[in-house]
Amino acid sequence: MKKLFFTALLSLMVLGVHAQKKTFKAAKKAFNKKDYTTAIDLAKQCAANAETQDNPEVYKIIGQANMYLFNEDLTQLSLAQASFDNFETAIEKGGDKMKDDLMEDVVLNAENVWLAGGKGLMYLQNMLNRQGNVHFEAQEYDKSYEYFLISSKIIPDDIVMSFYVGYSAYGSDKDKEALENYMRVIELNEALPEEQKFANTQFAYNGLIDIYFARQEDYDNALKYIRMAKEAYPDEKLYKDYEIDVLIKSEKMDEAIQGLKDVAASGNATKTTYYTMAFLYWNSENFDEALKAADLALGLDPEYYDALYVAGSVHYNLAYEKLKAANNTDDDAEYQKLKKEAYAKFREAMPYFEKGIVQRPEDTYFLNPLSTIYDQLDMDDKRDEILDRIAKIEGND
Repeated sequence: MKKLFFTALLSLMVLGVHAQKKTFKAAKKAFNKKDYTTAIDLAKQCAANAETQDNPEVYKIIGQANMYLFNEDLTQLSLAQASFDNFETAIEKGGDKMKDDLMEDVVLNAENVWLAGGKGLMYLQNMLNRQGNVHFEAQEYDKSYEYFLISSKIIPDDIVMSFYVGYSAYGSDKDKEALENYMRVIELNEALPEEQKFANTQFAYNGLIDIYFARQEDYDNALKYIRMAKEAYPDEKLYKDYEIDVLIKSEKMDEAIQGLKDVAASGNATKTTYYTMAFLYWNSENFDEALKAADLALGLDPEYYDALYVAGSVHYNLAYEKLKAANNTDDDAEYQKLKKEAYAKFREAMPYFEKGIVQRPEDTYFLNPLSTIYDQLDMDDKRDEILDRIAKIEGND
């Protein structure tokens, strides 16, 4: 009885293996007839059976069948994902031979019809990129991201795909994914020889800087990538301005001023360089240096509105401090001396503010101090004219 039982069991096992082989053949037959849905169902039965679950051809059929269904409707991204996943499993089970097969380059005509080469992952990537580009050109970045993301997994070290995933993620406000892929672009680019450097790497730097600086206010990381970009692109002056902006935002005034001094020392200073330096000195109450820098900006552009304001404000603030000191002394001689010095400073401030209101007659930042100057210098008619103008602007007329 034992022998008969064992023989019967062996027969059942042979029948089971034979049945699975028949199922696999049926899956191949359905695939060849382009009945892809049936082919997938049958191949999945083989994948679920212990006797055939390690056959890489099973997963290749599932991958290819899903790929062809995806090609019929490129909006069905889940089919592309299923295709990729099964191709990956086929490679895992089939090794280098299967990998070479599924990674073979594909040749398509202008209508994307297959002419030669493999019908595996590279074929799938062509479909993904084709549809991804449609959304990318339409600036539908949330959609292009989904297609390019799967495509980028086919060749993980593909710098071009990393860039387009990063760009699409950036455009659809996926900051975490954008940062990861833009960093990947920079990492991959650093490993390339000089003649093969990726042209859009600078764009990746700009994306990183913008996300960290403008979106996340992460000034330390913004500075990190600004300085990396400065080193990578030494002729690009924009990064020096970015660096100063970030230093100002992060309240690292001394570093910001030193950066501006370095720009001036290199001979590349503009009126904006000197104005920004003046503004920082003014905010730090270093009035002497603020005035020097403002005058340098005005030397390049005598009508430079912002520099006029800083220069006028420096003199005005100094006048105010002297007038305040005069009012706090009991010594009449000292009072007269300080008051005289204050009036002298008001007179120095006056032409800067007067020049400013010619350009912008309704700017109260210029009108208010000017009204005070006229009042202190007993220029009553001019004071009243300015006060009337302020009242009209503020709706108190």
